[in-house]
Amino acid sequence: MDEAELVQAMKQVAEYSTNLRTTSWLWGGLTADIYAGCFLRNHHDLDYLTLDLHNFIEPLTQQFQEDGWAVKRLSNGDLGIKKEEAKIHLGNVVLSREAQWTHNGDLGSLFFPLEWLARQPRKFFDLDVHVIAPEFQYVLLTHPELLDPTWKPREKDVLAKDRLKAILEGNNIHFAGLSNRIHT
Repeated sequence: MDEAELVQAMKQVAEYSTNLRTTSWLWGGLTADIYAGCFLRNHHDLDYLTLDLHNFIEPLTQQFQEDGWAVKRLSNGDLGIKKEEAKIHLGNVVLSREAQWTHNGDLGSLFFPLEWLARQPRKFFDLDVHVIAPEFQYVLLTHPELLDPTWKPREKDVLAKDRLKAILEGNNIHFAGLSNRIHT
């Protein structure tokens, strides 16, 4: 996906979420880019956590399909969305005392602090983007076994972890104990 396609896809996710009165938080590879305020590398997909996604499956599917996207309900209940080379993944997150990401459907969830889902969007180019806190992405890169016990970090994961660490240090956020704030 080139940068213009990424920004356009991000606009669509934000617009559809707003129309449905929900929020989709970007996570994954673009997290460090959003906090840096620029693209740091090429990206091939967009990953989101959508508040109460399972309640919005049908209207989101319809909106994306009307704009020419292929939409597939994944085995864990998430949505996989594709148009040409562009890919978007919407995951389900619900809120109570903590945020619960049902990343593995009925087989498993991650629980993490509500404040790691920032209420205020960040400006990225001409777009307001809801993005997860850098703490969340840093912990996932430091402990990929939380999502997949077979995950082997790639060079881009190591670089992203270093960038996120610098962001956290710049915000005087201590690393000790961050991983204790996520549990399954």
